[in-house]
Amino acid sequence: MLALGYFTFKDLMHDRWRSLLTIISLAVVVAGYLLLASLSRAFLTVGKQSQVTNNLVILSADAIDPMESSLDEKSLQTAREIDPDQIQRAFPTLFRHMNIEGHILQVRAVPLEEMPTSMGLILLDGHWPSGPQQIVVDEEIARAAAWKIGSTVNIYGPDFQVTGLVRATESNLGAIWMTYPEGQSLFGMQHGFQVGYLALVPSADPESVRALLQANPSISAHYTVYLENAVSDAYNQVNHNLVTLSSVMAIVSLLAITFGIYNSTGLSLTERSYEISLLRVIGFTQGKLRGFLFTRALLLTMAAYSLGWVVVDIYYYYRNLHSPMGFSEVPLNISLTSSTSLLGLGLAIVFAFLGVWLTSGRITTLNPTAESD
Repeated sequence: MLALGYFTFKDLMHDRWRSLLTIISLAVVVAGYLLLASLSRAFLTVGKQSQVTNNLVILSADAIDPMESSLDEKSLQTAREIDPDQIQRAFPTLFRHMNIEGHILQVRAVPLEEMPTSMGLILLDGHWPSGPQQIVVDEEIARAAAWKIGSTVNIYGPDFQVTGLVRATESNLGAIWMTYPEGQSLFGMQHGFQVGYLALVPSADPESVRALLQANPSISAHYTVYLENAVSDAYNQVNHNLVTLSSVMAIVSLLAITFGIYNSTGLSLTERSYEISLLRVIGFTQGKLRGFLFTRALLLTMAAYSLGWVVVDIYYYYRNLHSPMGFSEVPLNISLTSSTSLLGLGLAIVFAFLGVWLTSGRITTLNPTAESD
């Protein structure tokens, strides 16, 4: 076995430049797999189980993104008058996507009393905003941005102090939260507010109330009413689709190793047909020659996988250090894990062997008698 490995290494070193180019081309394939696989794994950590709530949300009828919505107090008043027995509270929410210290984040301004109730925020550390220019921050965002209690965050000009870290139980999206008066002062009210929340009584059937509101011309003409968890379900579906697509593309990318090894092995057989014929004359069986080709492919694949892994690991290190990636205001914790790396290595070896197997059948076409003549 050692002799076979030594012989294979000498063969690769004999044509070192072509071997190096093969390793680099396969390393690109490996890097593609690792990037896609780790991205797919990161998306798995984003979604949370959708929570069934007694909240309805109202947006402008033509709004795709909540930030594009524009409502006024009349919309909330109209909704309450349609079904006053089922709607317990109605309150406005200011909603913004903003670049804050290099992070694209979501900023929400809601009445203070609604944060732990209707919005389902759990205070993990610190306290709720109790004065001007104070905010609480989702724990995941705080971790990604290296914020802690007492940190100063510049939002749209003014500096805000982080007074608490929270976890959202009713929403998949992390956010920076401030009181509604602070939001009015910061953003102004020339465009109204973006999202209207309707908190229903515990005994209410949210879908029935939603259907009743949406059927009323006063609402349907200008607004669209959603179940809050339906918005979360749509978000989870998008996240699930991204996970599936990334996973499939990661596996498909590794299939390119089969063709890379196939081409490399085929070229080696073509250029060394005379030498291989001589080996068969002196007693090398077809099985031993296949073993040589398999060992050659294994060394190339291991070298390419190591190179690809190192490049991706360095990339993630600097990316997470200077500009962490995020999805829908939720920071993505992207890194290489042992499970992802070992699975990729195993698949790479299998696909490399497949490439050799597809090519090594040509050994039988080499006639040692004809070559020796």
